[in-house]
Amino acid sequence: MEHKRAVILTCLVALLWSFAGLNVKLISYTPYGIAAGRSLIAAILITPVIMKSPLKKIDRYVVGGALCYAAFNYCFITSMKLTTTANAIMLQYTAPIYVVLLSWVFLREKITRVDLISIAFVFLGMILFFSDGAESGSLVGNVVAVFNGVTFAGISIFLRLQKNANPCMSMYLGNIISAVIGIPFLMMGGIPQRSSLFYLLIAGILVAVTYMLYAKASTGISALEAVLLPVLDPIMTPVWVFLFYGEGPGLLSILGSVIVLSSVTVRALYGIHMEEHHA
Repeated sequence: MEHKRAVILTCLVALLWSFAGLNVKLISYTPYGIAAGRSLIAAILITPVIMKSPLKKIDRYVVGGALCYAAFNYCFITSMKLTTTANAIMLQYTAPIYVVLLSWVFLREKITRVDLISIAFVFLGMILFFSDGAESGSLVGNVVAVFNGVTFAGISIFLRLQKNANPCMSMYLGNIISAVIGIPFLMMGGIPQRSSLFYLLIAGILVAVTYMLYAKASTGISALEAVLLPVLDPIMTPVWVFLFYGEGPGLLSILGSVIVLSSVTVRALYGIHMEEHHA
């Protein structure tokens, strides 16, 4: 995918992802049941797309991406239920730290000074953003949330390794693995309440649409951009909270949002400029 289009698509995905935290909180069900349920729904929705694709090869990169996604799915949902939304999302976006290390080892992608500066400003902004009145959350929830970042970084690395194949296969296989693992939890949890069932359906649709688009976009951006650009997700989350619950962000949150958004925007524009310069 052409770089500029991939950047725009990734930002759109990040906006859609920002509804995930609110969506999960509205589901009265066990964490593992939610993770399995939304993956089951997503796998069913993705199946027709995969069946029509001429590229269905499953190799070590597809399996690696699928396992990282399945692990991320369970870590994300569990951390969202055990700790605050802010903590769960913040720790997910420690992913650039791991990508900086892993992309050099596995992808041989050069990490530039611009990348390092972007990472520094992203974390500065997020520290300000989440320190503004965020609750501490449970220790177990925060520990699980650390693996949100590790597994999310793994997803971006393995998707990037499939840039000449069909990275959507990882998302498809990952949802199947996640659903199969969670079948016992679905059986033990029983049928959710009508409202929870509705939000679980929405969660599955969001997973199917956003991760397919994210996989497609990953073929046109670097592994580091694949985790830098989606930080729009935690920045937009308080916007939805304000719109639906009337909770306005504090001064530190606003300042942090400006820093992060500016950093991500500048990095993306720099990438587009460099691509056009070398074209």
